Amino acid sequence: MNKAIVDTTILTDVLLNSGEARTWAKKALDYFDQTFLPVYAIKEFKSGPLKNFVWMHNKLATVGSYEKALEALQAMSRTPKRYTTSTAIQALKEASRSIGKLCPAILAKKYGENVSLDKILCDELRIALKVVIFRSWKRRRQISTDIIQPLPCYKEVIPYEKRGLIELEPKECTKSGDCAMASLLKTRPDELRLMREAIVNSDKPENKRRAKVLRHLYRTPKLQIEDKDCRSLGDAIFVFLANKDTVILTTNISDHVPMANALGKRALSPSQILIKEK
Repeated sequence: MNKAIVDTTILTDVLLNSGEARTWAKKALDYFDQTFLPVYAIKEFKSGPLKNFVWMHNKLATVGSYEKALEALQAMSRTPKRYTTSTAIQALKEASRSIGKLCPAILAKKYGENVSLDKILCDELRIALKVVIFRSWKRRRQISTDIIQPLPCYKEVIPYEKRGLIELEPKECTKSGDCAMASLLKTRPDELRLMREAIVNSDKPENKRRAKVLRHLYRTPKLQIEDKDCRSLGDAIFVFLANKDTVILTTNISDHVPMANALGKRALSPSQILIKEK
């Protein structure tokens, strides 16, 4: 039986992206008899890609101008928030696909003849993003055959609208004790050490943070970790949770493979799966 554990990149491609990325992700999921989505992926999805889509929606709602929203996006591109910028651009791209099918006559009837194109674009993109955001959250548990590894410290609270803005809180865990995921990882310190050794020399900031948290878990297991540390673990969670007969399905191959190889596991992308199938 073909089995795969699904990471956040696949969840995002299915729920927020379109075109080839979504097609390949869905075909790869269909290739497996069983697909497992950890609740951790849902947490990552909400605090990462979905948050960035919400940022774009709320910026359009706040400034009331497509041009000014683009200016804000351009300004952010000059900051270290490259992931937010990239996903916000993706959000505009996806929303544009929706409104691109509307004809001028329909828009003129809806807005009248005296409304600027800037205002129309702003409003239509905001509405399209709102639909994508709420629809993606509703479907988050529908892309895999199984949902695994529930997190007692994390509540899946539905996004809601307040004064025209979309709110995502809470995005973090509300723990009264140690992080539920950390408690599980601490039971297999040898695997944590192997994963750390596989990435400790990486130049990527995210891998440096991940290596630091992994070391903390096996060196000082009695000390609790914070929510930011849980988020820093990222890809290591999926590698850890996958059984050796289960493929780690991800588009982020470069970060998964070193850790997966260290534990004798396999990480494959949708394109690798589909080429293999042929």
